[in-house]
Amino acid sequence: MTRTNVHASLACWPGLRHDQAARQLTSAVVEPLFGRLSTDHVQLVPQNLGVLTEAVVDGLMAAFPQVRFRLHANVRVLPQHHLADLSGYPAHREWFRQAARISRRLAAPAYTAHAGARRDATMAAMLEHTRRCADLFGCVVGVEGQYPAAGNPWLVSTWPEYRQLFDSAVPYAIDLSHLHILACHSGVRDNALVRDMLACERCIEVHVSANDGRGDWHQVCEQPPWWWPLLQYINPKAVVFSEGNHRRKRTP
Repeated sequence: MTRTNVHASLACWPGLRHDQAARQLTSAVVEPLFGRLSTDHVQLVPQNLGVLTEAVVDGLMAAFPQVRFRLHANVRVLPQHHLADLSGYPAHREWFRQAARISRRLAAPAYTAHAGARRDATMAAMLEHTRRCADLFGCVVGVEGQYPAAGNPWLVSTWPEYRQLFDSAVPYAIDLSHLHILACHSGVRDNALVRDMLACERCIEVHVSANDGRGDWHQVCEQPPWWWPLLQYINPKAVVFSEGNHRRKRTP
């Protein structure tokens, strides 16, 4: 894996409006492990403020014609805030319809969303929702796996469920910071499964950031983590995004 293969997500600048975060792309964005982040592909994310309207995305595309923008997770596309994810697809049809319109306006090549809550769907139902979502968006849609939390609320938060996702024939995104939490919580690192999932052509995105294994802190990667050697197996069509927070002061 070369240092230029990691792309910027606007999650690098949480708390800014979409246009303010995008302006950060005009300066070199550099990380200790990955060097200068690429802006060939950029995620639009829920961590940024304001409604992502047609006018906003038209402005982004006009200002950054060289960037391929794509939506991620429950980025705000309606005035009302929606905690929309794939398990809750039937309950958030209005949000998904508007997100699909925005995604098509961006000519986005893909969309990824969190698997969501167990209370809303079984694994099988969530995977079927993902297939229906792909039909709506008119592009490939991938499931982003999650991590353990109190009460076991999230789908795709155990190693067996990651295996089930891998075996499902549905596209997916691998967030390696989520897998670090899972490894710390379970005491198991399934390197073989992670390697196979990264290498598979259905892995459409890989997300990288750092945490201490207790929560998804979105820290900038500064030291090689346990999954660092596995990056060499990423299939060449997958897009790698850094979600490290560049607004948070880093350790010198």
